[in-house]
Amino acid sequence: MITGMNSQNKALNEAGSSGLDAYRAAGGRISGLGGFETNAGVARVTVKPGAEIAPESDIVWAPEDPDLPIQGEEFWQKTESKSWHVSHTEASRYSRQSGKPLLIWFTDSAHSPLCRRLSSELFSKSNFEKWAKSRIVRLRVDSTLQGPQRHEEIGIRKRKFVEELKRRYNVHGHPTVVVVSPTGAVVESYRGYKKGNSDYYWGRIKQAVLISEKEYGAWREKLEARGYRMWENRSGRKTLAKLYRFRPGKVTLIDPDGNRGTTSLNNLSDGDQRWIKLQKKRHENRQNR
Repeated sequence: MITGMNSQNKALNEAGSSGLDAYRAAGGRISGLGGFETNAGVARVTVKPGAEIAPESDIVWAPEDPDLPIQGEEFWQKTESKSWHVSHTEASRYSRQSGKPLLIWFTDSAHSPLCRRLSSELFSKSNFEKWAKSRIVRLRVDSTLQGPQRHEEIGIRKRKFVEELKRRYNVHGHPTVVVVSPTGAVVESYRGYKKGNSDYYWGRIKQAVLISEKEYGAWREKLEARGYRMWENRSGRKTLAKLYRFRPGKVTLIDPDGNRGTTSLNNLSDGDQRWIKLQKKRHENRQNR
């Protein structure tokens, strides 16, 4: 099932409250209803080379090795308990794990009146917060150093971090909002903000999210055909990965980026444990033929 299509239909049904009506009234087109255009032309979706397919690796059913250390729970790391992340690494990881698009807000809270206006008219509103919690992952990149900088080295590292992200996402002013697919594809980038234009601005974000969900659905479908599936742990966190290695009581998964992580079998959901036992039984039956 391509989850993006269900999300698209839901978003279209909620058009009146999401800003899509204002977006269409201004001439914007909704994806799947006659195409989509922006002031810069057709929306861009550029997938990184090699991002769609992980290197093929056979499943290894290995004996118990008591000397082999168990790696950290890479696939189940907790995210920051905030509406807006401040770590690009954590936000990107959560976007990939959850399948939600990543919205990056490049702001300068101390020197940009338009950034403060965008915050007060849209990002701090309860209806946007409710929608965002269920549909996107948010990352706030602030050029203003927050709090007392006791060590100059901290400020230097912070500025380098911000400048690196600006170069990566081709940001040349504030505010700039970038929508990124869970696959790493930059779907759209919006620079600037006009006072009183929050509905239209939100509509543009909604449209970019719809495009991202469709792109992610097609990407995930390709990976599932190659053995990747959605795994879930006991706390309900999910990750898209493929079984790489199984030892008694331990499972090693590999994600589409080639990262491996080992966890306890008991840490997985009942459904995942049944799936692993079934695969192991099939493997043993083939070995006994």
